[in-house]
Amino acid sequence: YRSVLTDQSLDAAMVALMIQLPSEAYLSELSEQVDVEAIHFARNYVREAVAKALRDELQQTYERCVDDGDFSVKAGAIAKRSLKNTALSYLSCLPNEQSIAQSQLSGARNMTDELAGLNALNQSVSAHESGARDVALGDFYQRWKHEALVVNQWLQVQAACQLPDGLTRVKALMNHDAFDVKNPNKVRSLIGVFASSNAINFHAVDGSGYQFLAEQILVLDKLNPQVASRMVSALTKWKKYDPTRQQKMREQLARI
Repeated sequence: YRSVLTDQSLDAAMVALMIQLPSEAYLSELSEQVDVEAIHFARNYVREAVAKALRDELQQTYERCVDDGDFSVKAGAIAKRSLKNTALSYLSCLPNEQSIAQSQLSGARNMTDELAGLNALNQSVSAHESGARDVALGDFYQRWKHEALVVNQWLQVQAACQLPDGLTRVKALMNHDAFDVKNPNKVRSLIGVFASSNAINFHAVDGSGYQFLAEQILVLDKLNPQVASRMVSALTKWKKYDPTRQQKMREQLARI
């Protein structure tokens, strides 16, 4: 990782991909039986270990890729943004390193950088504990609440937040002005992303995530059966999980 970060002759987009860890979903697909907690906590441990060991290199990479010029969709500019935001995702997982993400969020000149800054704060334990996460999410919503596609991104960011009490946050968002259960895009952005991209919270061992999803599917079936049927897929891979989770997933499938 250090060698590719410090070799400026390499393509930035390639470096960004090379230093990214495989996702929890990918690791789950490789597993004969998915160990939800082991995958989640081991991956976070490795991510933090890399961030601590390469703090200086990541900081230098981030600063080198900052571009104060006009927004560009040229390949080189896109590559620099990708590498910069990958470096940011590592740095923001370190304790008390939320200032970089806050600065990027407040000074962003394009939605790619703005969402990357928001997501970094959204997943940060220290930003959550200090209240900076809630402030950032509130400010972002007020700034973009009249743009439906951006609001959907805002819902997705929160649905995928892996901090504890994810289900409680999702339930609260269902009562937010930004959410409408009759809108398929909003359903997919909140409920769909929670079930597909937030394993540690959705697959809670008490089965609360499965129960929540089943409840929403039964409601959606009366409003939009096609959307409801797609939501069921999160429960159909029950054979990949441990016996306790298998039983709880099958109970909700039988209920549906």
